[in-house]
Amino acid sequence: MSDTIFTKIIKREIPAEIIYEDEHTIVIPDKFPSMEGQVLVITKKQVPYIFDLDDNEYAALMQTTKRVAKALDVAFQTVRTAVIVEGFEVPHVHVRLYPCPSETMTLLPRNEASNDELKAVADKIKNALH
Repeated sequence: MSDTIFTKIIKREIPAEIIYEDEHTIVIPDKFPSMEGQVLVITKKQVPYIFDLDDNEYAALMQTTKRVAKALDVAFQTVRTAVIVEGFEVPHVHVRLYPCPSETMTLLPRNEASNDELKAVADKIKNALH
């Protein structure tokens, strides 16, 4: 697997504004933000799927995400910070943090599901859990 843009940033082959870094994670501003203050929390291990991280790497990612989200809450006076885990566009686990200044803000259009749709989804997941 060739290095992703994030691995190149971690190796300092591509410049980036590093907000925070530890043994397992690095945090940088999102180059293509939807809103002011949007950042990426990136695993140093290049893995495309979050649930393929080992327990220590996963815990470290979530700890850094929480720490940075709390800092965004203060820095941007948010009502809360939204969290989305990604890995499709760049096949390297990263958490995108959106500092939300308003409770009425939505990131994606949403449609109400019917009770039948909700039951079908719940049943499918329950079956997969067994």
